[in-house]
Amino acid sequence: MKKFTQAGSRGLVLNEDLLWEKGRKGRAWTFKYLRESCDTPGANRVQAVLVASNAAGFALYARQNRCLHRVMQDDCPVIFRTIEQALDTLVDVPHLASEITIAAEHW
Repeated sequence: MKKFTQAGSRGLVLNEDLLWEKGRKGRAWTFKYLRESCDTPGANRVQAVLVASNAAGFALYARQNRCLHRVMQDDCPVIFRTIEQALDTLVDVPHLASEITIAAEHW
């Protein structure tokens, strides 16, 4: 079973079983909403998840309360070309969980 497939210019499509056996797929978040969700210390923990693809790079998802949210910017998925680019961007998100998951099944 493929974990994600190429979806034209819109990036990656995530199957519901990727990364969460008993979780669920949530609504897409904007990058601004991701920052706002992490703005309050002690609020619900948010973890960054990067889904790797040779063709597209690293698509950003946010995991909160057993729910996985695709992160969007200007109606397109947030995709990084390198891990360094992702880390440079995510370092500015306050109170983001310190561990980042990288799903590399299709790298």
